[in-house]
Amino acid sequence: MSCCANILNLIVGEGLEEIYASVARVHEAVRNVKSSPNRNQTFRSFMEMLGMESKSLLCLDVPTRWNSTYLILETAENFEKVFLRMDFEDDGYSSYFRTKEDSGGLGSPCMSDFQNCRAFVTFLRLFYNATKKFSGSLDVTSNAFFDEIFVIQEMGKVMVDKVKDFLMKLYTFYCSVNSLNVQEPSGSERTQMVGDASDPYVMVHSRYELFLEAEQSENSSRYPLLSKVAKDVLAVPVSNVAFESAFSTGGRIVDPFRSSLSPLMVQNLECAQN
Repeated sequence: MSCCANILNLIVGEGLEEIYASVARVHEAVRNVKSSPNRNQTFRSFMEMLGMESKSLLCLDVPTRWNSTYLILETAENFEKVFLRMDFEDDGYSSYFRTKEDSGGLGSPCMSDFQNCRAFVTFLRLFYNATKKFSGSLDVTSNAFFDEIFVIQEMGKVMVDKVKDFLMKLYTFYCSVNSLNVQEPSGSERTQMVGDASDPYVMVHSRYELFLEAEQSENSSRYPLLSKVAKDVLAVPVSNVAFESAFSTGGRIVDPFRSSLSPLMVQNLECAQN
């Protein structure tokens, strides 16, 4: 069974595929600037021309680690004006993107690319913070599950109906295999919770406090079947992966840089152990 950190990783992987072209163009623009001291100095001169100052400078990412992709996009979006200005006024920068051998035919990032990346950074920030908490190794992580997932739910509302539909099907299945007497909660018993929407974490905590105040008894005795569903679903581990693997978008492979064994030697070792 996949843990929560792994599921978040899969969601981010699909999200990256949706705007791959925009991310790739911004990444290539950063790679161009970072490829030589002269280009880096040209970039700084355009920053000064536009009166921009920033303590966070451009950095390159690791293609198979989406947390580094998040960090490079978060930094690059601050320099959108610089990149757009260079595209018009710096011949070296613009000619680089006209040459397919250099940039892979991606083209230079435009305003819409930066808008896509800026929206995606907001999306990634929630998953980045949640994954860091879930993959911690020096403290308990199960208590962080509810807050992080609820915040993600509030910012990704299009998926809520799909999740509700799945849970209804799951509940129907439990009804078919269990003969317990199920009592459905009435509309008046459902707790109405409110919170400050400006800060999603404050909103989550305020709603939870109201929920605790409204609950006067243990619900597992009132809704035995629903509590069984909850126990089985909530048994999903928050994280069972190492921190360095939590952000990985690559497969479980041993690349040539990590192994000196040839394919023939690997085959011999497998056959010898069989």
